[in-house]
Amino acid sequence: MSKKGVKQSIVLGKKLLKQKISFDKTIIGPLKRHQQTFDGINQGYGGDLHEPLIIEEFAENQLMDIAQHFIPKMLNTDKNLKEIFNSVPFWKRKRKFLEYFNIIAKQWIHNELDLSEKGFESYDEFRERVRTAITKVSSIMSENSNTMVVSSGGAITGVYAECHPLAVEEIMDLNFKIKNASITLFKKENETFTLDSFNRSLIPGYLETYI
Repeated sequence: MSKKGVKQSIVLGKKLLKQKISFDKTIIGPLKRHQQTFDGINQGYGGDLHEPLIIEEFAENQLMDIAQHFIPKMLNTDKNLKEIFNSVPFWKRKRKFLEYFNIIAKQWIHNELDLSEKGFESYDEFRERVRTAITKVSSIMSENSNTMVVSSGGAITGVYAECHPLAVEEIMDLNFKIKNASITLFKKENETFTLDSFNRSLIPGYLETYI
């Protein structure tokens, strides 16, 4: 994780402590950056957060790897992604990448890509994994408790989509709107979760970045 990412997580922890938001349990995804984010939050929180439980199903989706693999194929070139975008004027690179990425993302969501060559996870498999993660969180939560889950943008969007039906275009749009170190709040009602607030930032504007 970048130095700015570490700073974001520490500031978030300080804000949570200042607002006296407590957590009965903490959960993280399996990636190194998930652990680093939690460590930063805990540092800002004064080191008082519970040791996190790792839930593997909160791993990020493979869409970025899928895009890196399929964008050159889509453009019918042997160049890798870096070579492709080095040939584009600097000021156009982000826009071009988003254009190509969205095409691949839409094909992934509609199961129009042959993922077998690299063994990539399909969109349906990803959504099933997210549902499993939600079930695991639900099973360990006690009544009237707060549980912190530290994951990343794709998984957060997946949980959102399970609680609030979204069109394909809305799912892709949300992926790029999620702020790093933001908070999305879900409320557990009986055995289901409902969305309470999405992508809320507690850190100063000058520190905000997007996934």
